[in-house]
Amino acid sequence: CIYFMARRRIGARLMPKLIFAFILGGLQGVLGWYMVKSGLVDRPDVSQYRLAAHLGLAIVIYLYLLWLALNLFVPKEKSGAKFALNGLRTYAGVIMFWAFTTAIWGAFVAGIDAGHTYNTFPLMGDHFVPDGMFSLEPWLINFFENAATVQFTHRILAISLWLIVIGFWVCAMRGPAHGRIRLASSILAVVATCQAGLGIATLLSDVMIEIAASHQAGALLLLTCAIWAMFETFPTLDPGRY
Repeated sequence: CIYFMARRRIGARLMPKLIFAFILGGLQGVLGWYMVKSGLVDRPDVSQYRLAAHLGLAIVIYLYLLWLALNLFVPKEKSGAKFALNGLRTYAGVIMFWAFTTAIWGAFVAGIDAGHTYNTFPLMGDHFVPDGMFSLEPWLINFFENAATVQFTHRILAISLWLIVIGFWVCAMRGPAHGRIRLASSILAVVATCQAGLGIATLLSDVMIEIAASHQAGALLLLTCAIWAMFETFPTLDPGRY
């Protein structure tokens, strides 16, 4: 950043955005230390709350930088802004929110080893809704500390996310959206389907580390495709203004 500042390659309107990214990076370092600190007392496991917060901020930083990069590198005249429907834009925003939430609940699954609780699909054991889902008091903490409830929540979020993505793909292909939006929605649908398959494979393999790691990487790839799809429904900012 200092190098490009010295070369006068960063405009006045871009600089505050880069400074904000730098601040987020510093906060991520502090949050990482705070997370690790929770695993240095009593037991070598970090708090699932701090793990989820650390992951969430990492995703926010990544998506923020990706959004800036897309605005810098995608020419304004090639954007899909004048062809995009407001409905698709809202739909893409819902996908972003849902994908982010699903990823965060994945952190809770990892944080309390909930992936080892039920290793069957589509049922959890012999039931769709597992027993003891609200055995903890107050009931709200079951969504964060009860392994059965955490895994069930992650499953429901993931399945509904896949359905939402497929719906977005159908709308993009049937509507007046231009080719870039259709391409983005198609790739998003493929990645979402692969990610769902990896999630199921992670369960059935009793969280084999190679599959689980691929599932985590798939979550970031899915978020990448989601923000690309959402970007294509917005007016592309003119890189020249930077």
